[in-house]
Amino acid sequence: MGEKRRIVFLFFLLWLLSECIWAAEPGRFAISQLSARPPVVTVYLDVLDENGQPPLRLAASQLSATIQGQSLKVTQATSFEASGEGVAYIFLVDISKSIGPTQFAQIRQAIDAWIDGLNSVDRMAIFTFGEQYKQLVGFTADKTTLKSVLQNLKPTDPQTKLYLALSNAMNLGREITKGLPNRRVIVILSDGKDEGSGINAEDVRELIQQSHVPIYAMGYSRLPSQERKKYLEVLNRLATLSGGTYTAAASLKTAYEEMQSAIRRVFVVQLACAGCSTDSQLHPLAITLASGAVARTSSQNVNVIAPPPPVTPPDSWLKTAIKFAISWKGILSLVLVVGIGFGVVFHVEIKRTLWPPLEHEIERVEKEVVKFETGIVTDAVVPKVGRRVQLTVLAGKEHGRVDYINLVAKSVIGRDQQCDVSFPDDTEMSAKHCELQLADRYVEVTDLGSTNGTFLNGAQLVARQRLEDGDLLRAGRTEFRINIGGAT
Repeated sequence: MGEKRRIVFLFFLLWLLSECIWAAEPGRFAISQLSARPPVVTVYLDVLDENGQPPLRLAASQLSATIQGQSLKVTQATSFEASGEGVAYIFLVDISKSIGPTQFAQIRQAIDAWIDGLNSVDRMAIFTFGEQYKQLVGFTADKTTLKSVLQNLKPTDPQTKLYLALSNAMNLGREITKGLPNRRVIVILSDGKDEGSGINAEDVRELIQQSHVPIYAMGYSRLPSQERKKYLEVLNRLATLSGGTYTAAASLKTAYEEMQSAIRRVFVVQLACAGCSTDSQLHPLAITLASGAVARTSSQNVNVIAPPPPVTPPDSWLKTAIKFAISWKGILSLVLVVGIGFGVVFHVEIKRTLWPPLEHEIERVEKEVVKFETGIVTDAVVPKVGRRVQLTVLAGKEHGRVDYINLVAKSVIGRDQQCDVSFPDDTEMSAKHCELQLADRYVEVTDLGSTNGTFLNGAQLVARQRLEDGDLLRAGRTEFRINIGGAT
């Protein structure tokens, strides 16, 4: 009996010790990423103790959260590995001459090793940036394809459009794509110096606060001492602001290993958000960790997106007709049609009896009856049917602005005040930048030869493309969400 008591007491001491260790103030407590899809908000929390180590567990009872002034219930908190989720990696590879050939070969080797370590649920996309931002391969789990696109890369470009690459990568990370993991991260090695992007660090910071896509940056530079310190500090701030991390790449192999570990050490926290407002505005979400006498809070602005309407298979035309026929609307419609028909016939017969019409009058009346019975009107002007399109500005000088278009044929977006939708203060937007066009019942977008291009969900338009409800469109420095309504 005494032996059992000693064992129980030993387990109690070990449990108490673990609680005391966790009660220490964590060295890092940050929201790495948010995914708001009511009735659930998913938060990826990056937590480290004072020794720089992630805790073994995180209990839902230790956490509390608020948004829009209301408390949210924490329903689950689990480690990323235990969640079974994958990661959608967006790799940005610098091909400018600021990276030496030897270092570039080491970068390729490090990325190859990262590809080897991908799980079956992970996906990776690879982009290069220098004078241009270019996609080498979209999200895929095919390791052979991922490795093959890196083989012939060399650092050849004279410029480094870093901010353009980060901006496009964040837009890509915001896409709602079926089958793609919710955990999205950007991985980049750079000296932090931007050349020729057409946007500045402030524009990137503004997009960071809206995208919720963390940047995991490795700082590597061959610049002179003062420039090196200046630009790497900017890269550090951007990564930290995004919810990601920054490390100095003294050893490329070690830096990539540290980043891979940092990305997957997060905890996945589920919040119940059934009553959250979906008003397309940014609202601060705060989450607090209470550990003993210590409480740490992290917050980010979040745009709560309305869930898509449930998709139900359409009824057959016969089933739809039967449903309508037996409904009160169908019965009332039948009564009205029969009543109007008898009324017209009665009116024609009375008129013919009392006032015998001339032959041409008889012909005219008969034509009117045929038009009524068949519904065919050849001499009436039929108005064109349009679609109601809403444009909500998410990024740019006019953040929060909402425009509505009754799209009947074409509508032009641009800097010129004569455009259907005008942004005169956006100096990066062309006078006539892009065009929305109604094609049958669909809405399509076309770039009008703009200077800086038009981007749909982070990818540059090269041809006319169909828009879907909720798509993100960027022209110049202005990004807006497209919401497509019904016929008008």
